Amino acid sequence: MLDQSRLPLSEKDLWQYSFYYWGLFAIITLWQLAMLWPMREGYSFRPHEMFIWLLDGLFWWSTTPLVLWASLKFPLVFKGTPGSLFKATLIHLLIVTFLNIFVNLVHYYITNPLMFSLVGTSIPVESYLFSFYFAFTGSFAQYLLLVVGFNTVSYIYRYQALKQQHFEAELSNEQLRSQLATAQLQSLKMQLNPHFLFNTLHAVVSLMIKNDIRKAIVMITTLSDLLRAVLINQKADFIPLQEELKLTRQYLGIQQIRFQDRLQVEYEIDPASELYPVPQLILQPLVENSITHGISDLTTNALIRITSCVSARGLEIRVFDNGSGTKKSTEGMGLGLKNTTSRLKQAYGEEAGLTFERAPGGGTLVTLCFEGDAKTNMTTTNETYVSDH
Repeated sequence: MLDQSRLPLSEKDLWQYSFYYWGLFAIITLWQLAMLWPMREGYSFRPHEMFIWLLDGLFWWSTTPLVLWASLKFPLVFKGTPGSLFKATLIHLLIVTFLNIFVNLVHYYITNPLMFSLVGTSIPVESYLFSFYFAFTGSFAQYLLLVVGFNTVSYIYRYQALKQQHFEAELSNEQLRSQLATAQLQSLKMQLNPHFLFNTLHAVVSLMIKNDIRKAIVMITTLSDLLRAVLINQKADFIPLQEELKLTRQYLGIQQIRFQDRLQVEYEIDPASELYPVPQLILQPLVENSITHGISDLTTNALIRITSCVSARGLEIRVFDNGSGTKKSTEGMGLGLKNTTSRLKQAYGEEAGLTFERAPGGGTLVTLCFEGDAKTNMTTTNETYVSDH
């Protein structure tokens, strides 16, 4: 019963507080009787009558578990229809009536003969009828007060318990969502890294076949520096933009070896944006897309321009190439761009955007928008970002 009510009480506390409750009303009742007895015809003080009233108080105290059980079984609450409240009230009225009849029958058939054998006097039947009518209203009021009070306090504690459970469930769900997002981000990075690694190694093999050993060595050295920088912070989902640009420069340095003098790279970086946290290796698929789908067919004057700025909306990064152009969406494109879109959604939700458009005068402009802050901190795996310098 106490578990169902969610009250932080032990059985000892329950009996103690119920004793105070019924004891208070017993004292009030005895005081009322002391005022009424002198008004009765042929009044004479009979101590055993007071003893019987004290027994009544002990009886009602002993019924506390029954009363509390009934209050939980038939709560006096409005459930949308007056009929439910009326039914519960009627049931409690019948319970009080039964208890009053029961206690008077016990007195009449057990207590009264016992008193007669001890003191030589008994209480007449009309006294029992008087006590029944007199006590019924008071006992019913006391009963209802206990039922309503217990229902109210139980409701408050149950509501607080449900509220706490809801909060804990939401916290647990948020932690699970965060763990899932982290796992998905790591999974996408694992797909992304081998993707550009394969392309770079393929370029090294091509140089070796052409017997251009010097460029192959430079490309392998640059690739080694790039991989070392990535591995240092392999558990960090977010790094400062300035570190992301270092990775991008190393990657484009490898591509410039491939394209020799055909590829020119320009950077226009807002200093205010350099410390902005971005997903690691978020730019590499974009510049790779510019090379593969944009400038790979150009024989000269291939250009990639990377710009960044911070506005009221957040961070904006643009990657421009002067190639033949590409589609305006990531649909039908390679694994790298699909993973980039997925990583942005995982980290920023709908607040991040990736758009493709034809640039004025020709070429393709890719724009990354990071509105607000990332859903996670700089490192979603509780690992600290480490610079390689």
